Amino acid sequence: MRIWDGKYRAYNVKTHILPIGLVKDLITWCVAQKTTFSLEGFRDMEMCEPIEEDKYKEQIKDNMKNAPFELRPYQDEAVRAALKYHRGILLSCTSSGKSLMLYNIIRCIRKQNFKKILLVVPNIMLVDQMYDDFKDYGYDNLDDEVERLGGGHEAYFDKPVLISTWQSLQNKESDFFEKYDAVFIDETHGAKAKVLGQILKQCENARFKIGTTGTLPTDKSELLQIKSVIGDVIFELKSKELIDVGVLTKIKIANIIAKYPAEFVAQNKGRSYPEEVRMVEEYADRNKVLKTIIDHTDSKHNILILVNHLKHVNLLKEWFEEEYPDKKVSIITGAVKGSERAEIRTGIENEDGTILLASYQTMSTGVNMPKLHDVILYANSKSKIKVLQSIGRGLRKHKTKDQIILYDVVDDLSYKTRTGRVVDNYLVKHWKERMTYYKEQEFPTITTSMNI
Repeated sequence: MRIWDGKYRAYNVKTHILPIGLVKDLITWCVAQKTTFSLEGFRDMEMCEPIEEDKYKEQIKDNMKNAPFELRPYQDEAVRAALKYHRGILLSCTSSGKSLMLYNIIRCIRKQNFKKILLVVPNIMLVDQMYDDFKDYGYDNLDDEVERLGGGHEAYFDKPVLISTWQSLQNKESDFFEKYDAVFIDETHGAKAKVLGQILKQCENARFKIGTTGTLPTDKSELLQIKSVIGDVIFELKSKELIDVGVLTKIKIANIIAKYPAEFVAQNKGRSYPEEVRMVEEYADRNKVLKTIIDHTDSKHNILILVNHLKHVNLLKEWFEEEYPDKKVSIITGAVKGSERAEIRTGIENEDGTILLASYQTMSTGVNMPKLHDVILYANSKSKIKVLQSIGRGLRKHKTKDQIILYDVVDDLSYKTRTGRVVDNYLVKHWKERMTYYKEQEFPTITTSMNI
């Protein structure tokens, strides 16, 4: 049996085929190496379709005629990029209105007689949320145009637009995908998943392949896998740009370093990463940090607390019932049905002082909850995508807030060797990585310590 060496190879040396999504990288390489090349089957070096300005403006006007707002300039720019290039990634920060971008792109190509369009979202909560967004934007004849698959919805596949999770599509035969002439991937960073990549490859007749995301992976091989099936970045927008112009809420990162007793640290040196995570999640006095945050936060604030494991969720639920019996505590994990998640998501808009306990997995992607006032990272993560997507949950504007505070709780079990060298534990190392993400996004940070 041949053992995989862990490397991703985009170019197939046997067939001499390179994924079309990497053609611009190939051109860049040829230019750098001074290698002669020619393009056949492409319109030009830009590989783009010119936009007929008058026709485009008329289409957008019609798309937005029932909407209670207008398309923002940066959203218009993203829509234009998609219609111009047909393939590629719209790298637009969380809470920038990517569903509105997708809505307008889809409406425009429907007017160009695209008959079958597939929109893939990452989880069942977003199937309903995307559909509801389209309704809010004023999609004409929505019930006749759009159907849903996943989260309790059964599709008959007889309408022009299908909104589905990739999980609901993974067992479909290849001929199912061949009928789609456009495919859109919401939260493109998931395209590195083998199943999602396979879906994109099977949509071989799709003239449009567009992905949207707020964050791309830093790992080079993961990025290549995404670009190979979708294409290059064709539009980019950072959170800082929208915060500066008042589209997104101002943010402050408050790092709280939880200092563990010296005796406890000494007893637990050299733990493996899973052991360290389990140990801190079960450490009862750790919740002193959580209590301090809750007690110093406006009682009307809705607070999102993010964790990794179901057992941790249950422990926190019991703790809240004992410490704050009058507070409403809602829970969203993978075990919660899509319909229940939707009720929690919409219900929180009419609530004050609600605690939302949720897993990173269910809340770090695309969920729209504007009335969140504070976010607490109460479990470890060094994933850039997961961290920045989680921050985005609180950046959406709401009349009840003018700033969002993200509390990053850091478990410090570091110690000094006999020579005075400081040895950081895993959770401190991962926090230092998160700090690089905050600085890259130009988010203001403060750091304080607390003995537990």
